Amino acid sequence: MRIIYFTTSIEEHDYESFSKQWKIALNASNQNFHNKIIRSLAITNKVDVVSLRPYSHSKCEIKKLKAETKEDGNITWHYLGINKVKVFRFSTAKKQVKKLFRSDKCEDTIVLSDTINPNVIRLANRFSKKKKLKIVGICTDSPSNITGTSRAYSLFLLKQSKDLDGYISLTESLNELFNEKEQPHVIIEGIVENDIPKAENKYGDYFYFGGALLPRYGVYSLIKSFQMMDRQDIKLLICGHHGDERKLNEAIGKNKNIIYLKMLPVKEVLALESNALLNINPRPYSEDLDRYSIPSKTLEYFSTGRLTLSVRNTKLQSIFSDDAIWVKSEKAEDLLEGMKAALEMSESQREEIGKAAQKKVRELYSLTSVNTRLISFLEELLSN
Repeated sequence: MRIIYFTTSIEEHDYESFSKQWKIALNASNQNFHNKIIRSLAITNKVDVVSLRPYSHSKCEIKKLKAETKEDGNITWHYLGINKVKVFRFSTAKKQVKKLFRSDKCEDTIVLSDTINPNVIRLANRFSKKKKLKIVGICTDSPSNITGTSRAYSLFLLKQSKDLDGYISLTESLNELFNEKEQPHVIIEGIVENDIPKAENKYGDYFYFGGALLPRYGVYSLIKSFQMMDRQDIKLLICGHHGDERKLNEAIGKNKNIIYLKMLPVKEVLALESNALLNINPRPYSEDLDRYSIPSKTLEYFSTGRLTLSVRNTKLQSIFSDDAIWVKSEKAEDLLEGMKAALEMSESQREEIGKAAQKKVRELYSLTSVNTRLISFLEELLSN
């Protein structure tokens, strides 16, 4: 089976250099998820990735994004050239995709596509219909949860995704939202690396948080709770993309034990997580987030074998009930209570809980485990 995968995601090393060319910090969560799914599929299959990279003439230092194709084992990355004029980007991309596969009969081939980027899903739909191929949507979030989007945007995405042949979703509620015709589907709550190499600890004892540094995801509650704890022997390391760096620095103030590391490459992030005394996810609980979203950061923390503190999530708590410190909300008082509970444990107790979570998360969500489930689903879909 051959897979053609439509996405905005790019190869890991390319993403590191690409993200540095932006005047604003890019949100890496979608990039990281799709990159891992692509690498998981490529363990046993050839994957052609058609990547429509994000671009903004005013916010990106790169003057022109040229088309490029590169090989990486079983993966062929096809980076589409991006037209500077926004209104022409879809038509330009469509011509390039047609040219890429013009002489290709696409036998024993299936199309996969991200469903939360309008141009990506439109491209995938046009291509699959032209080549008469089955298409599967990858549903990672509700369009209404995406910051700064309108109702019209959400409805457009759902319309583009309603006639697909199958769906890969993070939650059952997401599948119900996108898959109104009840086509075949599989639920994959998340995906983590098979293994994380050991790394040197440069910071001593520290708590760690990495992710979207926006008020809605709890970073300011976390900073407040750490300041309330008032421990000079422990640091708080924060990294990720921000909405307002000035506001973040003001919240940190003169506290030298809170260190903001900005955006870091994936390998450096994993190294920090694997040496943390405690990894923290302060993402608030809400019914919409709980229904339509799985905190991928929490799964990533579990994969490191270190103790995790997280605000409650119905699905993950049902699987990892005893494998983390769960708190009821992102309020500073609740986070502080969880931090104190972690410090009251011995190192061996923290390690025992962390290793139990690591074992379970790899059995369920490692690249290899997800490959087995996805390939079985896609092969069955292709044969029917």
